[in-house]
Amino acid sequence: MTTTNGTSPQTGKTLSIIGCGTMGSAILSGVLESCSRDRKNRQKPKISRFIATVNSKGSAEVLKKRFKLYEDWLEVRQGENVAAMHEADIVLLAFKPYMVDLVLRQQGVQEALRGKLIISVLVGSPTAKLEAAIVNEDPDAILSRLVNGKQKGDQEPFYIKRAMLNIAAEFRESMTVVEITDMPQEYEEITDWIFLQLGKIQPVAPELFDIGGVLAGASGALLSVAFDGMLDGAVKQGLKRADAKKILTQSLFSMAKLLENEHPAVLREKFSSPKGTTIDGLLSLEEDRARYAYSKAVIASTKRSLEIGK
Repeated sequence: MTTTNGTSPQTGKTLSIIGCGTMGSAILSGVLESCSRDRKNRQKPKISRFIATVNSKGSAEVLKKRFKLYEDWLEVRQGENVAAMHEADIVLLAFKPYMVDLVLRQQGVQEALRGKLIISVLVGSPTAKLEAAIVNEDPDAILSRLVNGKQKGDQEPFYIKRAMLNIAAEFRESMTVVEITDMPQEYEEITDWIFLQLGKIQPVAPELFDIGGVLAGASGALLSVAFDGMLDGAVKQGLKRADAKKILTQSLFSMAKLLENEHPAVLREKFSSPKGTTIDGLLSLEEDRARYAYSKAVIASTKRSLEIGK
């Protein structure tokens, strides 16, 4: 079998994405593109084979069409989750969180996953919950073993790494928070590499993973409310919505760059001139408790993430 640029695939790791929907496809796109670039430069790609599983024939056809350029790298399967896990070196869980038991309690999953790197991008799905589903045990028993650093018998452990990113991964502009864990260095490095192909990464402690995940994954949706409100205000003042959107989008890119080096309060101070337009707008937001509303939204999202994980 040859590639689209005429070279033969090189032996390397296999990545299986289980439940390759919107987020799984974004991850697949970034990693495939990077590995393809390595191969064209005659370098050995870190991953040379990809398997993506979906539930329906329609989803499989859509995925095949989207990634037709990489058909020599990628195999799309309808179902066959356990087989895909068996054949993989790295297994990425990207299905809906409510499907944890349905997918991971299938016969053969435990044997397929032992000793392998398992990356989860599932919201509200702590490590104990995932392992409990894999081995068909109670989550509390799993949590107790994790806390005490014990494995069941002499069996190989499950190396589960949680990560949370956002849909900007599609454009290689995601922020991914990666849970700090104790696992082989090789697994740490390949996990970081995968998500660096999609943007930037930030490691976080397990107890802070939910809030980190909200900031990485949900904050864009929360900020879109502010964006939409500002567009409405611009239209009310006479600007066409398309023009307002173009102006505001670039302003947000500019703001993001500034925030990499400045505290928000410092930036507000720099923007605000005596008796100017900015300070009037800021005082209006303070009057309507906008800052508190966003703090409350982040807290509510984090609490919900913790509730889902129970």
